[in-house]
Amino acid sequence: ATMSPSILFMENPMTTLFQTNIEQLLKAHNLLDQFHSQDEFHVRFDMPHYDRLVIERHTDMISVAHYFEQNGDLIADPDVELHYPTWTPTAITQIFGYRSKFIERDGKTFVDTRFHKDVSSFLTMWARNIQAQGWAEKGKVHDDPHD
Repeated sequence: ATMSPSILFMENPMTTLFQTNIEQLLKAHNLLDQFHSQDEFHVRFDMPHYDRLVIERHTDMISVAHYFEQNGDLIADPDVELHYPTWTPTAITQIFGYRSKFIERDGKTFVDTRFHKDVSSFLTMWARNIQAQGWAEKGKVHDDPHD
């Protein structure tokens, strides 16, 4: 049985700290309107002593990730995918692997019932770190399109 998107992505009863802090970061750099109005959005923030922070939106998917370089490759850790506009987490990639809210087996879609609670607590911690590290104040938008 297929589930309708309204069931899969229930509106959050309140705005999460993660959404609030990411939107504040975008607003601090005059990018929030662009983020909401464009189906394709990408920004990279750089700050000394921290891995670059990348925020993207592709239609109904948001991606927020830290990237570091290893042997010339960019590695995302963590990389969180969220549904837009609900900001409901749908997948996470961390150095130890990938985890999705939805698991497909034998043509059926199953929901990982622990996913939301686990990822939501991680996102709250990450939101506090992003705020405490001062990305809104000290982060610089990296505007070289070739890098």
